[in-house]
Amino acid sequence: MNNRSPSTTTASRDRILDAALDEFFTSGFHGSTMRTIGNRAGCSAANVYNHFENKSDLLVEILRTASDEQFTATRNAIRRAGKDPAAQWRAAVGAHALFAAQRPRECLVANTELRYLGEIDRKRVVGSRDAQEDQFIAIAEAAVDLGIFHVDRVHQAVTAVLLMCAGIPVWFRADGPRSAEQIAADYAGYALNLVGYRPTP
Repeated sequence: MNNRSPSTTTASRDRILDAALDEFFTSGFHGSTMRTIGNRAGCSAANVYNHFENKSDLLVEILRTASDEQFTATRNAIRRAGKDPAAQWRAAVGAHALFAAQRPRECLVANTELRYLGEIDRKRVVGSRDAQEDQFIAIAEAAVDLGIFHVDRVHQAVTAVLLMCAGIPVWFRADGPRSAEQIAADYAGYALNLVGYRPTP
């Protein structure tokens, strides 16, 4: 008989996910085992298996959750920015960059460990990534149509911006000279330059 309450089960599951994220971040996917993840979470490997079938399930859950949260943060920032594509672009890049600065473990693991998932598991993760990219493409194409962005290859420009933001966790430190919010604002400005932003008179 299982006497654990739903809140206890959820707390245990969340602790395992956080431990797995730390383990993937420090040791990589192949360097991690269910046992080392359990040790980091303060439980047995058997308890980890009670919640997740294997390492791939853990990685999928971590990356899918992070992608969904980043997508939601970006979408909400775009909605708050109003109808102006330039303001939407600045808000979208700022939100994307801020997430990268504030959640470096998830972003770095996503960029380095996704390749180890099988095709089916990869598809479970990349949907949010594609939706995220589509948000940026839609804004940039609208701005090009209005004549305020001047860039010939929108998809390539969006890829460049997203890769630029993906590099933030590599060097950013919370105790550095500029805050995460300041870095996000800087990158939003860089991204406007990258697409050749020229406001209409």
